[in-house]
Amino acid sequence: MAGFFGFFDYTKPGPGVPKDAPPKAPIIVFFEIYFRKFWNLVKINLMFNFFNLPALIAAIFATMYLFQGQISDDPTVDLLTRFIIGCVFLCIPLITVGPAQAGFTYILRNYSREEHAFLWWDFKDTAKDNFKQSLIISIIDFIVFIVFGIVINFYFKYPAENDLSAYMMLFARTIVILAFIIYLMMHMYIYPMLITFKLTVRQVYRNALIFAMAKFLPNLGILLLCIFLILLSFYFSTFIGIFLYLFITVSTIGLIINFYVYPKLKKYMIDKIESEDEDEEDEDEENEYDEAEDDEAKDDNEDVGYEKDVLGANNEDKTENINENTDNDGISK
Repeated sequence: MAGFFGFFDYTKPGPGVPKDAPPKAPIIVFFEIYFRKFWNLVKINLMFNFFNLPALIAAIFATMYLFQGQISDDPTVDLLTRFIIGCVFLCIPLITVGPAQAGFTYILRNYSREEHAFLWWDFKDTAKDNFKQSLIISIIDFIVFIVFGIVINFYFKYPAENDLSAYMMLFARTIVILAFIIYLMMHMYIYPMLITFKLTVRQVYRNALIFAMAKFLPNLGILLLCIFLILLSFYFSTFIGIFLYLFITVSTIGLIINFYVYPKLKKYMIDKIESEDEDEEDEDEENEYDEAEDDEAKDDNEDVGYEKDVLGANNEDKTENINENTDNDGISK
């Protein structure tokens, strides 16, 4: 007997899910996935951080363009502050090793839609399949980040000579910061689209910009939530923040982003593509049916024409016979 006198028998089938059960709230589904896949998320986090180590170094270096000069007189505090800022841009992800990010995103996308994924093999295969495009994207992002840093510092350090120039500088600063925020939002969509659809790099950036603008407020909310969680992990202790970053922070933020983004991609891209394919299939079936009917009608017409030809030939034979009989009768007379 399994269990203890019939109790604690885990071999028995459970009650299951009722057919008419209402769908669960997204937040409940997210935490169910999160706790069910928690240890896999830890493994993914460690694996990704290993392959993404060059991006961490690049992020710390890039912050020197965003925050020029020393942030603190203490070199250790200055380095830790840059590390924390770099963690934000690594998790979004703006600065990253493209192929590693592609493999990482594939696994988290599958988890977000409650599908299975093999940690190493899916990570490796996706990174390999998207190597060229993802590497181009990561290089573009690093260059753009440095340019943004230079531009932001220029507008914030440029002195205003009068009220008009002060207003113009304020307007320019607002535009630059807004553009930077939108560019961050785009990166919530770039890698999920890259691994889901066959798109060029230009198409990926264009579609990401459309999603960033069309869903600006929800995107801003998710972006602020992710930044808040990253900074919160460092709030109580830098050691705790580093520990969490190494083991769970990156995969947690990645799951939040993919869980939020994938339904948007499904609604506005996947479902649309599927409906267009179904329409094309219906049109093809209708065309095939029409062609079949045309072929049948053509065959019928050919058969009718053949019958007419046979009848015509028979009538001609009969006419010739009658003429011959008439001639014979005339001769006999």
